[in-house]
Formats: sequence, structure tokens, C-alpha cells
Amino acid sequence: MFLPLTGSWKNDVITFITIIYCWETYIKVRQYKKICNTKIPKQLETYVDEEKLAKTKAYQKDNYKFAFVTDALDIIETILMFQYNLLPLFWGYSEKILIKFGYSSEYEILHSLIFIGLFKVFNDIINLPQDLYNTFVIESRHGFNNTTLKLYIIDEIKSNLLLIAFGGPLISIFLKIIQKTGDKFYVYVWIFMAIVQLLALIIYPNFIQPLFNKFTPLEEGELKTQIEEIAKSVNYPLKKLFVVDNSKRNSHSNAYLFGLGKNKRIVLYDTLLKQVNNEEICSILGHELGHWYYSHNIRLLFLGEIQSFVIFYIFSCVINYTPLYQSFGFVEQPILVGFLLFSFIFSPVDSLLEFIMNVITRGLERQADSFAAVNLKRGEQLITGLIKIHTENLSTLIVDPLYSAWNYSHPPLLERIDHIKKLQEGMNKKKE
Repeated sequence: MFLPLTGSWKNDVITFITIIYCWETYIKVRQYKKICNTKIPKQLETYVDEEKLAKTKAYQKDNYKFAFVTDALDIIETILMFQYNLLPLFWGYSEKILIKFGYSSEYEILHSLIFIGLFKVFNDIINLPQDLYNTFVIESRHGFNNTTLKLYIIDEIKSNLLLIAFGGPLISIFLKIIQKTGDKFYVYVWIFMAIVQLLALIIYPNFIQPLFNKFTPLEEGELKTQIEEIAKSVNYPLKKLFVVDNSKRNSHSNAYLFGLGKNKRIVLYDTLLKQVNNEEICSILGHELGHWYYSHNIRLLFLGEIQSFVIFYIFSCVINYTPLYQSFGFVEQPILVGFLLFSFIFSPVDSLLEFIMNVITRGLERQADSFAAVNLKRGEQLITGLIKIHTENLSTLIVDPLYSAWNYSHPPLLERIDHIKKLQEGMNKKKE
């Protein structure tokens, strides 16, 4: 059986999360200094003036200062939660609620649902001031926030109702599978979660997202014709083209594809239509079509399933390990609590896996850029489109290499520009 490095699983977890916090704070400080010293890069001199640079630096500095505070509060909260055994306290309170409504502690699934509900309410209360400050102070200060307090409250109510409607049954089934399938439960849980993920790909965009945003068919015109022609040129089975009203919440922009099989759809943020021209939109979609063409989402889904299987298998090795529960102050060994404690122990490995996935996805992003630049011959328009999106969203222009290597799932803007230009130079040489 696994042994704690410090003699206590609780102390191990506190040590692990402290090391991760110090590392991430270090690279974040490096990035903050990079932002403070940023000058207009040569590649962007045509598109960015001193005023735009000043706005970008102000927005980024506000975000990083806020992150320094929230990160510190988060780790303090987590350490205090462990030191004062708040998790066993929540488990005890949830048992009292269970008994008050006429149930015994033998109803582990119901007990677990009450426990996770209390835990979520506690976290929501702690995180609410941070979320409100980010939305209504930082985002508003820099002209991005369009969310009203009423809309914010409605969104929170909807989100929590959906969490109860879907999360409760899913957690119940998850626990029931573990209870009924014995030592090999990890196989059945993995299959169940894989099915849930596939169903989510259908349910979320078609039924849940429309509860928060309005999806309007893109009106007939030049842009729609151009997009349909690009989709047809690469045999993308486009069925519907939508514009989503993201502007009712904020001014950030994006575009994405979704759909299974032959029922593919494209969604454009209404904010994107205001920031870039038709040719640039088509180039950005060319990048997204590159992800589809090379089956990037399927590859990532496959890697995710392998990761999930390994996680559930390792959990099966520690689920009945009594010292783990005792280390965190638990007398009983509830399944859900075991999985929660396991997730804390697994956090260093999870951070490493996240870094590896970022390395992989950055490679996929470069391949998608190559598809738009080479296959669709839209490199120049993709460059101008990316620059406009970055500048309009006040995104970081120059990134510390260590920070981007650890955190970024996309290559930094300047790297993408240089990559696309090299592809164009190679294409021109071939013509000669």
C-alpha cells in the first residue's frame, strides 16, 4: 500500500499544494514583470499603438494583482479546512440533517449528496465576493462587462438548478456502481463516465447552453455564403450556422464548431462579428475546421479516457485504506469522501498531467493554424484576425516563456504569427 512521505497524508497534501502554489506564484510574478515591461512588438506595430498597449497592460495588471490575492486566499482556505478538520465537520452536520428527516446514516448515497451540497454552499459563499469583484469591478472597469446584477443572479439560479437536476443523479449512480460492482468497480465507473461525457456533447450545446444564451441563425448574405463554401471545400457537413448573443454578458469574442456525425454546426459570437471582417472570420473558422479535419477533439477525448481509467484504477487501490481517512479526521470511510481525499492526494500528478496536455494541445493548435494557412491559403487573414481578437480582448501580447509553457493551451500570439509567416515563406519558395 502507498505510504505518506511525511508520515501523514494530510501533511503530504498540504506540502504538495504549497509547493504547487509557490511554483505557480513564481511564474506568475515573472509574467507580471513581463507585462509591466512590455513594449509594442515589431510584428504588431501596424495594429497596436501606445494607447492600446497602455489599456492592455492596465487590464492584464489588474487581473494578475487580483489573481495573486485570490490564489493566496484559496490556499489559506484549503490549509485551514484541513487543519481544522472541516470536511469531517460537514460530514457530521450532513448526518444530523439526514437523521432530522427520518433517515439513518445507513443511507450513504443520500448522506453523501447532503454532504456535497453543504460543501458546495460553503465554497460558493467563500468565492462569491471574488466572482462579483471580477465581474462587476475589473471587467467593468475595462469595458468588458455587460452583465447586470439581475442577469448574474438568474445565471446563478439556473446553474444551481441544473447542478441539482444532473449532478445529484450522476453522483448517486456513481456511488451505486461502486457499491454494487466490487473490487473491479473502476471498469464500470469508467464506462459510465465515458457514456456521460458522450451524452454531454449532445445535451450541453443543444439543451443547456440555450438556457443561458440566444442562438440566432446567421442571416443570409456574403458571410454565410463564404462560410458555407469553406465548409464544402473541406467536406465539413455543416447543417446550421448560428450567432450567439455573448454581448449581453461581456465583450469577449470567440467562434466554435460542435455536433456529432453528419449534424455539424458553427457558432459565432456576436462580438466577433464586430471585431473582425468577413475574410478574417473565415480564416478563424478555417483554424477551427483544421481541428475537425485532423480529428483533434477525438484524440483529446481518447487521451482523456485513458487518463480517467488510470485515475479510477488508482482510486480503487486506496478506497479502503483506513489510514487515509483517519489522517483527515474521518472515523467512517464514505465512498464520496474517499474520492475527494484521493483527488487531493492526486493533485501533484494532476498538475503534471495538465502541463503535458497543454504541450499536446499547443501542438494541435499549430497544426490547425497550418491547415488554415496552407490548405485553405488564408494565412495572412488569419494573422490579422488573431491580432484583432487579441488586441480587442486586451490579451497579453508578450508572454514569459516559462509561464506560457506551464499554463497555455495555445501558443502565444507572436509564436503563432511567426509560425504562419514561416509557412507562407515556404509556400512562396515552392512556387518559385
